[in-house]
Amino acid sequence: MFDKKSTAISCLDLVEANNGLAAGEFSSAELVKTCLNQIELHDIEINAFTHINDVEALKEAKKSDLRRSLGTTLSKLDGIPIVVKDNIDVMGLPTTNGLNMKWCPEKDADIIKNLKSKGVIILGKANMHEAALGATTDNPHHGKTFNPKVKGGTPGGSSGGSGAAVAADFCIAALGTDTMGSVRVPAAYCGIVGFKPTKGFWSTRGVMPLSTTLDVIGPMTKTVEDAGLLCEQQISPINLKSETFAVLKNFEDADSEQIIVNSFSKFKNVLTETGVCLTQCNLEGYEPTPARRAGLIICEVEAYALMEDILRLNPSAFSSDLRKFLEFGSKISGSKYFHTLQKIQSFRIQLLELFNEFKFILSPTTPQTAFPFNQNVPVDQADFTAVANFAGCPAISIPMSVSEHNPPVGLQIMAAPGKDAELLSVAAALQKLIDENH
Repeated sequence: MFDKKSTAISCLDLVEANNGLAAGEFSSAELVKTCLNQIELHDIEINAFTHINDVEALKEAKKSDLRRSLGTTLSKLDGIPIVVKDNIDVMGLPTTNGLNMKWCPEKDADIIKNLKSKGVIILGKANMHEAALGATTDNPHHGKTFNPKVKGGTPGGSSGGSGAAVAADFCIAALGTDTMGSVRVPAAYCGIVGFKPTKGFWSTRGVMPLSTTLDVIGPMTKTVEDAGLLCEQQISPINLKSETFAVLKNFEDADSEQIIVNSFSKFKNVLTETGVCLTQCNLEGYEPTPARRAGLIICEVEAYALMEDILRLNPSAFSSDLRKFLEFGSKISGSKYFHTLQKIQSFRIQLLELFNEFKFILSPTTPQTAFPFNQNVPVDQADFTAVANFAGCPAISIPMSVSEHNPPVGLQIMAAPGKDAELLSVAAALQKLIDENH
């Protein structure tokens, strides 16, 4: 278990770390060393990493410190250590995609090239659910990643290592990928912020795909402002009373743990007491579980097509469970795949129509909180998150409730495609409201 009372500078959020570097309170080398010390002390309990880039990270930190001393800092992100999910290529580091194999990419993924040009330091590669096809990060090849906030619990997935690394203060921020909720689910379980930008916001070239139809790269951070800084999106002051918010009835009617229901009810009461107008909306005929299953069909078909050659040449790289998933995908007819795509397209159109009436749609991020690994895995973990991937719209999970006695609960906020800055701005305002009423 980890405590934010620690005075280690690895506990700082990205904005605080940037301010501290700019003020000369500490160097990037000191920041990286502190993160590496946290990893050395505690990752044996968490298992967030598949590879730690310690020597190179310290070299890059010293280069950043030299730039700062010369007044040639590359950006506000210069000298900031982050962790990268192990399906994103980083030149010089092995990529596994959570499989029982690795390859050394000859060049950086586009997102890594972009961040390195701003002086960001890659601290290591994060453990993940095998091939990103699952939501527990119970990896048969690299071991389970444990939730720093819930003893013995899953951090969620598939970006579980990234979420755990941020929650455990092993890094200042992390990158994950989100196909039907794989950034937002671990963010909710670990009590951090997980942002899925608009589809295409960041290039996915150099990322091992699961579903080219649904995949998006997203930041996992300690605050909403941090996500804005990583995404270079300006967060503006928001008058919550002037915005239009709706709650999605389809998710309110779904089965959820009582702690989720209670936390969301409390949040809605805070909104209405603050004078925020809150109404209800509905996606006609949308059932979260069958819709999520439709998304899974898309993932299984596309994952098989994308990994067919690796599976044929190196079958031992895949667990028997993953092989079954992919074999199932190989047997789905072109007709069924096409009709499923059409179904998802109809969900997209419906959600976009709601955004003509409401700027922001609110819901819990997940129907449950982080659960122990020895418990049966709920099938509905992505029931509330998948629709944002279907629509290609931005969605964010922020902590709605984090306490020492209860597991974290996430609040999901969705907005229309392209409204990333507006979504981050309103999420920051809502986070402030939640913190003030905690």
